[in-house]
Amino acid sequence: MKGVAEQGPEAPGRASRTDRPDEHRVEVVERGSFSFAQCGCGWFAPGRRSRDKSRRDAAGHLAENGADSNVA
Repeated sequence: MKGVAEQGPEAPGRASRTDRPDEHRVEVVERGSFSFAQCGCGWFAPGRRSRDKSRRDAAGHLAENGADSNVA
């Protein structure tokens, strides 16, 4: 059985993957004592105990893809 930090995000109804920067919608989600960043393109970061680190992961993903750096 996987620990919470090793589980991928569950995002039912997520939009299909895309490489268009305007389609990158990143949010930081909490699950138990862990948080992780996930994007509408299908990307997600590993579970972190630090919400700040999750936000930095999200900002890094947006920067790498040339998208606006707003993180929900």
